[in-house]
Amino acid sequence: MKINNEIITTYDIEKEKNYLLALNPNLKEIDKNQLGMIAKKSLTKEVIRKNEILKYIELKQENPQIDSVLNSLIKNLNFTDKNEFENYLKEFDISIDDLKKKIEIENEWKNMIYIKYKDSVKIDNENLMIKIDNMIQNSYVFEFNLSEILFTINNNTSYEDELKKIKNSIKDIGFENTANLYSISDSSKIGGKIGWVAKKNLSTPIVNKIIDLKKDQYSEPIKIGNDFLILRINETRKKPFKMNKQAELDKMIMIETTSQLDKFSKIFYNKIKLNAKISEF
Repeated sequence: MKINNEIITTYDIEKEKNYLLALNPNLKEIDKNQLGMIAKKSLTKEVIRKNEILKYIELKQENPQIDSVLNSLIKNLNFTDKNEFENYLKEFDISIDDLKKKIEIENEWKNMIYIKYKDSVKIDNENLMIKIDNMIQNSYVFEFNLSEILFTINNNTSYEDELKKIKNSIKDIGFENTANLYSISDSSKIGGKIGWVAKKNLSTPIVNKIIDLKKDQYSEPIKIGNDFLILRINETRKKPFKMNKQAELDKMIMIETTSQLDKFSKIFYNKIKLNAKISEF
């Protein structure tokens, strides 16, 4: 492939496959051609984002956020420390530096989106405070451990056909591998895993779709702007809850800000992808 002026070799695609397999070993179960498609999609997104970032800054791996994200990744993948994780990566011919380069691109993309769109983020503090006041009556908080598939409808397909394709894929190769294959969310590379989310931080339409689901069941699609979201319940739990109004408000503002910035991120990425010169040979 060639993306703008950057050549993507077969070796690059193979390395991306290994990277994705390291983050989601379940991908070993899927067809090699499908894995190749996932790797190509993932690498295309990374290169297009990187090219846009390089218009404004150099990438030097000097941002302290990189180590913070790396440590969170190590914890989420259930490794005890960096050394254990590094030995695991060697099995896939990937180094910590390889991973740091990818983390830096994701971090700097998010920073760029924040700078570009922060003034367009609209937060209804009054509505959030109403939510907080309603929560004070509870001594616990209910949480969902979620995975997601976020998909969109292209001009050459219908909603029904796309949904049927995704559901058949979930049946054949599982939810996580289907997220890798079809989800347009950044979580796709880790099988769509979101992690623990408090019920109070989810919108009413989302709660209504998942509240009656049991472990490992997934929702019908939820319309999010121009896209559609499928959520799977991995686990649920109740946690003791002690209210700190300001801390809770700050957390809700951060979650809502991140949600809105994610939407701007997808819109901006699709715009620059349309202007990118992508060829295969």
